[in-house]
Amino acid sequence: MDKVSIVIPARNEEKFLPKCLASVQAQTYPHEFLEIILVDSASEDGTQRIMEEFARESDIEVKILENPRGDTPTALNVGFKNATGDLILHLIAHIEIMPDHIERAVKILHEKNADGVAGKIVPVGSGYDTFWDSGISAALESPFGLGNSTARVSSKAGWIDNPMITLYTKHLFKRFGYIDERLTRNQDYEFHQRCYAGGAKFWFEPDIQVFYKTRLNLCQLWRQFFSAAKWRVFMIGEHTGAVKLRHLVPPAFVLSLILSAVASMFSKIFIPIFVAIVLMYFSGIAINTILSAIFRKKISVLITLPLALMTIHFAYGIGFLTGLFYFFILGKKKKVLFAEKQYH
Repeated sequence: MDKVSIVIPARNEEKFLPKCLASVQAQTYPHEFLEIILVDSASEDGTQRIMEEFARESDIEVKILENPRGDTPTALNVGFKNATGDLILHLIAHIEIMPDHIERAVKILHEKNADGVAGKIVPVGSGYDTFWDSGISAALESPFGLGNSTARVSSKAGWIDNPMITLYTKHLFKRFGYIDERLTRNQDYEFHQRCYAGGAKFWFEPDIQVFYKTRLNLCQLWRQFFSAAKWRVFMIGEHTGAVKLRHLVPPAFVLSLILSAVASMFSKIFIPIFVAIVLMYFSGIAINTILSAIFRKKISVLITLPLALMTIHFAYGIGFLTGLFYFFILGKKKKVLFAEKQYH
């Protein structure tokens, strides 16, 4: 039977880490073939204490390692390089997995002869039961909100180029190297593109659900998508598949909106163009919101979902344009040596 190393980097995750670890403890996969590697990324709360308490009480082998720099890619590499399992499962502290997650993923990996297996990301709110939870969760499940991001919106099993929360074969790291420690965001995406370009195969199984804690409010949601877009731009020129059509839609929308609005102030010819863009966009939001409110049976979605969708789209669009200016026009890409500290 394959030994599975579960790598969990965490920085200031005392709120979510206990439930994540509880879901790992509840795995049906034989515990003698599991290894948990917890990487504390310079936490300033009770994260390390929680790790130590779990290590004392669990019947699973637990290693607690340190990442003084506090960034995500370094923490991942610390975990991956110290893993002794045949397979490596990357988890994040603010998720919970199903009891048979590892058992099923290992079985599918061998059945499909895959290099990696991932499940579907299911947003379940922030964990604080806030007014924004239903709207943000709905936005993160919406094709209108995220495009064709398979790991989040698809219900069809199949091969995928960008899995999330993935069970890897260890040989992937020997063939393609470890995580790029310059990337503040999108580290797993960059790694997957490197592997995929080299012929690696990842299987997506939507029946294996991963329950993901969303951002607390619109400010945190804005920071998440702004940063994701900015660091997506960083990968331009590094991989042919780094930027896909769905990544270009938000910046194209924001740019067309700004240009048509400015042009309308100088010539009436551009006013219909600006109005058409606005009408089409808000029509899409209205349709998506009504359908989601009916499906979820929550009136609050009528208010929270439109704002969440606009936050995602404008944050991503502006973040992408900012990345182009910062990394390429100003030439800052060459000066990036290490990722910034991790913030949820």
